[in-house]
Amino acid sequence: MDILVYGAGVIGSVYAARLQEVGQNVSVLARGQRAVSLRAHGIQLENASTGRRTTTQVSVVEDLAPTDTYDVVLVTVRLDQLHSVLPILAANRQVPTLLFMLNNPAGMRQFEQLDPHRVVAGFPALGGVREGDVVHYITLRQVPTMLGEADGRVTPRLRQLAAVFKQAGFTVHLNPDMHMWLRTHAIMDMGIIAAAMMTGGSAQLARSRRTVVMLVEAIREGLLSLRALGTPLTPFYLTMLFLWFPRWLTVILLQSLLRTRLSVLGIDAHLGDDIEEIRQMAQEIMEQLRSSPRATPTLTRLMVVLEQTPPLDSTSAKR
Repeated sequence: MDILVYGAGVIGSVYAARLQEVGQNVSVLARGQRAVSLRAHGIQLENASTGRRTTTQVSVVEDLAPTDTYDVVLVTVRLDQLHSVLPILAANRQVPTLLFMLNNPAGMRQFEQLDPHRVVAGFPALGGVREGDVVHYITLRQVPTMLGEADGRVTPRLRQLAAVFKQAGFTVHLNPDMHMWLRTHAIMDMGIIAAAMMTGGSAQLARSRRTVVMLVEAIREGLLSLRALGTPLTPFYLTMLFLWFPRWLTVILLQSLLRTRLSVLGIDAHLGDDIEEIRQMAQEIMEQLRSSPRATPTLTRLMVVLEQTPPLDSTSAKR
């Protein structure tokens, strides 16, 4: 399969390397110094769980022309960068499948300029940070690589994509309503990032039980507000964790999670310049929740913090 990975950050680098290693024909779209580095040194990865380092050589391109042909374009840019990518994807009508691996609570409304039959929604199964030329990453066992067609069908191309990702070592789940999944998952993501911004990082958040209690209440409000709009809550573990478990247990579980390596790579990595993606995601979700009959006072207060707090530098977030 000929695959173009559009975006050479953490997500794009890990998927590109692992797909290339199992025999897929992978090209990475990168520009500037990142393109220079990839051509000279390849994709350099370090698995934060094992410490294992790998280097994978891939083809590097700097543009997607209207006449370029690939079987799949795997889009791994941030949500706040998507507006500059969509016209380029729309101009190319040769690629039959555009797989978007990113936060997207707006659903298909985001892709109005694209042929909807080309769009596949997804979500990556990892987090990490790039330091220089090396990508430090960790896979998320709780969140498999998610894939779903816009109309919910399990199509032959969806099965083929799932098989390719499984071959590359990823756990895959096919979801019949990816846009609902992304919307629900965004509530948790933006709440945790906002609370981490409030306290100065995930380590500090883990030590502040009062803030974690506030976080749990905020996420609970958001999920109930979303459900009141008729949105099915998925993934199921979010409903169980925030709506079924007693609050004290959810607080303990979250504090435990925030003390792990996962929090540094999955949370603190978003507190710098990447915060603009989370802010855009939060704006889209809160706009939807304003029409809900259930109020979200705690979540709204957290979103004010998210909007007003300046980005944190990486050293202060990791302390």
